[in-house]
Amino acid sequence: MDMAAAPTQHEVLNLIKMIRPWTMRGSTKVRIGNDYDGGYVLPAQVLNCDAIVSVGVGPDVSFDLVLAERGAKVLQYDHTVPGLPQEHPNFIFHKKGWGVRTEGDFLGFDDMFAHLQALNPKRAMLKFDIEGGEYAVLDAIRPEHLAAFDVVACEFHGFEKLHDRGFYQQALRAFEKLNASHVPVHLHANNALGVVLVQGVPIPLLLEVAWLRKDLDQFPGLSTDPIPGPFDRPNIPGRIDLCLNAF
Repeated sequence: MDMAAAPTQHEVLNLIKMIRPWTMRGSTKVRIGNDYDGGYVLPAQVLNCDAIVSVGVGPDVSFDLVLAERGAKVLQYDHTVPGLPQEHPNFIFHKKGWGVRTEGDFLGFDDMFAHLQALNPKRAMLKFDIEGGEYAVLDAIRPEHLAAFDVVACEFHGFEKLHDRGFYQQALRAFEKLNASHVPVHLHANNALGVVLVQGVPIPLLLEVAWLRKDLDQFPGLSTDPIPGPFDRPNIPGRIDLCLNAF
């Protein structure tokens, strides 16, 4: 690691500010899924979505199940599990991961988007938790594909690598691409891991972020709501949640 090329404290602060939540003028928030890891707090527009792209199924489909029960078709992708822990008629499972391109166990997003378009959705939502692979695939995704989703929710990993200029630039590109079409409206730290100090800035190792597409509301200013908020729950029950209030 080239310490001379490490991002400055100012750059680290600007990066984190890019995912600071904004206030929504007309929208409320809802919690979808269980009361621990696997549940997400999102803008309520997600309840209108009739198609969900859900990448990284793992052992818990409580989030997908809520929306499937409401009538949404849920396209699920995960190459690391033998199958779904629970079935539903609206689940469409692919034993493939999300990759930069389609090869081997992975699908590029062009192919996933083709699956989505085949459902002829009116409103779509994208959710992913792919254990650190998110930066490379967000680099590769077409901006117009990302802009097709009302709501985007994901978990970001690996902030202990922010000292590295290459990782910093990759995270910066990911946040810039998401913020081009969407506005961050909810932030929560996964308490499964702790906090790392990067250039004097304390940053949780795992961050969950929800975005709402810019045309779906007005965003008068940065939110002053507490983090964690009233809908948040610790990912690991019995372990205190991480407080991210601005100081």
